[in-house]
Amino acid sequence: MEYLWLGFAVWLGFTAQAVTGFGSMVIAVSLGSLMFSIPSLLPILVPLNIFMTGGMAWRLRRQTDWSLLTTMILPLMILGMGAGIWLLDSLPPTWLKTGFALLVLWFSSRELLKLYRRQQIAARPDWWQRLWMFFAGIAQGLYGSGGPLLVYGISSRQLDKATFRATLVSVWFVLNSLYSVVMLIQGRVQPVALTILACLPVLYLAVKMGDWLHHRVDERQFKLGICLLLIFSALAMLVG
Repeated sequence: MEYLWLGFAVWLGFTAQAVTGFGSMVIAVSLGSLMFSIPSLLPILVPLNIFMTGGMAWRLRRQTDWSLLTTMILPLMILGMGAGIWLLDSLPPTWLKTGFALLVLWFSSRELLKLYRRQQIAARPDWWQRLWMFFAGIAQGLYGSGGPLLVYGISSRQLDKATFRATLVSVWFVLNSLYSVVMLIQGRVQPVALTILACLPVLYLAVKMGDWLHHRVDERQFKLGICLLLIFSALAMLVG
């Protein structure tokens, strides 16, 4: 049952990422952590993310904001991710789970409020955006999921839907490739290699469905459903 649940978490998370450009890890880790510890999930989910985002990053490369990606997001997030990886072995599992639940609860509640109000995001200074990019890197190292904080950091840039999606996909491909190399060196990926291979068909279906949904469903309604699911998952983590 645990691995069936993991397959469902992978399918839903990666379908969401194919639709919006982010969400695979925050959803998969949120749901997966109801059955597994966060440190045991990362060697499975982080390499899986490479298989998805690699093809998408290449296909969407012409829509990527390369200046934003290479001069701001990647340098700051790589630095923060190094700090997060170091902290991962220092923090108790219960702290990690509670911290992630609070992060997910904050992000999903904020997104719900934005959807309800349909509000425009006020412009933010560069230093403010850079600070949140660094924090997003820390979250990436701790949870493999810096998406919520990165989205918060760059939301005031008013990127169009296609550029936003393409740029975020490239971010996750680069960061998760680096993270996977680190975990390979640590010997954390090799014991779960068969689990990763077993999840690849699920990943393929998620990419196909997500790409189909991206062009056909109302993104606002889709985000609404995902936010509600994340809130329930975060509350379950906090009481579990």
